[in-house]
Amino acid sequence: MRLSIVGLIAAAPAALGCTGAVAGADGVDAEPVSRTNAVVAVERTSDTAEGVQAQASARFLRVSAATSTDEALSAVGASLDLPAVGTCAAVETLQQARASAGAPAPVVELVDVGTVSIQAAGGETLLWPRQLPDVTDVVSGVVYARAAADPSALPPSERYLVRVGGPGLAPLEMAAWAPGPADDIRVAGEDAGQVVASGATIDLSWAATSAGDDLVYVDVSPHDVRCVFADTGSASLSTVFLDEQGSLVVHRLHREWTSGWATHGIETAEVRFDFARHVGYTRR
Repeated sequence: MRLSIVGLIAAAPAALGCTGAVAGADGVDAEPVSRTNAVVAVERTSDTAEGVQAQASARFLRVSAATSTDEALSAVGASLDLPAVGTCAAVETLQQARASAGAPAPVVELVDVGTVSIQAAGGETLLWPRQLPDVTDVVSGVVYARAAADPSALPPSERYLVRVGGPGLAPLEMAAWAPGPADDIRVAGEDAGQVVASGATIDLSWAATSAGDDLVYVDVSPHDVRCVFADTGSASLSTVFLDEQGSLVVHRLHREWTSGWATHGIETAEVRFDFARHVGYTRR
């Protein structure tokens, strides 16, 4: 289903009003109130063998008022499962915990809002809409995505402008600042993308940002363990999670939100930057 900005404006009173069911004139509960949230994700990954790759996506999720954005993202396969800050957990365990929460999968509509583009460093990346088939009766609609042919189109340490809107309509805009590259996260003992781990920990260091909710997290293979650290500028990763050989994927995560689109029917909009790089390791 396509919903123009005009349609979003018309939906604003419902999105901003009370939550839960609304009683009709005959006393029968009407359909639950719905809301729309936007999540724009920009990802960059660097690898010594494959170089740098970058991609962006955008989802406009319409769900019932009782459903959180995280639950909706999980239903469309786009959630980011993280353990508590300062802890590690198997990714499979995190996913199982979410699945065993007992709540039924929410019905999610991915709304078509017209055109979505991202401007950064003087260039513009137009995200392409892709229609999702409604094969599960849970998810249907449009997801916007594009892999950048040139990774410099989605750079680190730059101001981004997300624009949403159809022809002849004043676009919605949200500005956000991308963090520095994941290459700025230094791994002690690294040489040409490889680390020899011989002690109890592997030490990480980086320049901390002023954003209080930024995170650094590390995916450890082959055991598929994820460890999360606060953006304090340093962290230690226990080598107990390492195999004899494997890889670390070091991520820098930064998120910004706005409620400025609420008058257009979008309750919250989030821009999420997840910049990562691969580091091989050998444990001795």
